[in-house]
Amino acid sequence: HINDSHGHVVGDAVLRQVAALLQQALRAQDMAARYGGEELLLLLPDTAQAAALEVAERLRQAIAAMSVDCEELRLSVTASFGVAQLQPGQTAEQWIERADLALYRAKRLGRNQVCADIAVG
Repeated sequence: HINDSHGHVVGDAVLRQVAALLQQALRAQDMAARYGGEELLLLLPDTAQAAALEVAERLRQAIAAMSVDCEELRLSVTASFGVAQLQPGQTAEQWIERADLALYRAKRLGRNQVCADIAVG
């Protein structure tokens, strides 16, 4: 939406500011990576799903509270999160697919929220 309304320069500024927030908020062993145009993948090793949900909610609130200044614009942004815990015997692709399904559920339910993988609870 931001790229379509304000251009890629502004969209890139939003991504950079969100990345900076994630870098400050995550632990040294955690990893954030761009997974798609506007999707980021967060890996939180040794973190149970309940704790990952708390991290996602804290990040969601921090992103919603920030303001992005670029090209005389001041924008507010929100984020939706899908959380899934790696299950024994599961491939990375299956794990990411479960997180992606949870993310799409968060978007369908109105965005700016955190949804857990329902296969685990």
